[in-house]
Amino acid sequence: MAKAGKKEKKSMAWGWIIFWFILFWPLGMLFLLGKISKDKATIMKDSNKVTIMSFVLVGIGVFIFSRVLNTGGTYNYLWALSLIGGGVWTFFKARKMKIDGERYKKYISIVINQSQTSIDNIASAVGIPYDAAVKDLQKMIDTGYFTGAYIDVTQREIVLAKTVQVKESTSKEADSLPPSAVQVQERIVACSSCGANNKVKGHVGECEYCGSHLQ
Repeated sequence: MAKAGKKEKKSMAWGWIIFWFILFWPLGMLFLLGKISKDKATIMKDSNKVTIMSFVLVGIGVFIFSRVLNTGGTYNYLWALSLIGGGVWTFFKARKMKIDGERYKKYISIVINQSQTSIDNIASAVGIPYDAAVKDLQKMIDTGYFTGAYIDVTQREIVLAKTVQVKESTSKEADSLPPSAVQVQERIVACSSCGANNKVKGHVGECEYCGSHLQ
C-alpha cells in the first residue's frame, strides 16, 4: 500500500514571486520552483505565466549582455549569462508544467468523472505503462489532487478514501431530508481548469481536485 497524500501547503503568491524576481532573481526563481512543483492550481493553469517570466529573464539577460560587450567586466558577463540560463531553464519548466497539466487532466477525468480506479485501466486510457501511471498518481496524491487517497498495490488500484467518506456522509444527510431538499443543496459544477466534476452545496468555492476557483 502506497502512502496517502500529505496536507497541502499554501504556496507563495505570484505578486511576491515577481517582487523577488525584480529584487533578487535567483531567490525569486527558488520561490517559483516551489510554486510550480507543489501548487496544484499553478501546475494546472499557469504555465503561460511562467513562460512569460522566462522570456523576460532571457530578454533582460540579452540586453545586459549586449551592453557589456562595449563596457566589459567579468561580473557583468556572468550576470548576463546567468539571467539567460535562468530564463532558458524557466522556459523548459513551463513546458513541462503544460505537459504535466494536460496529463493530469486526463487522470482527473478518468478517476473522478468516470469513476475508474483500476490503475491498469487508467494506464491504458492515458496510454502509458502501469508503473508510469502509479508514479504519476502517487505524485498527484502527494501534491494534493486526490486528498486522502492512496494506492493499493495489491489490488492495483487507487483508493479515493475521501470520496468514500463524502458519499457516506451525503447518504446519511439524504436519509434525513426530503428528495427536493437534497437536490437543492447539492449540485455538480465542472472545473474549468481541470475538468473535474465537483459536488457543491451552497456557495461555490475552490475545485476540490486542483484548487482553482469554480465559476
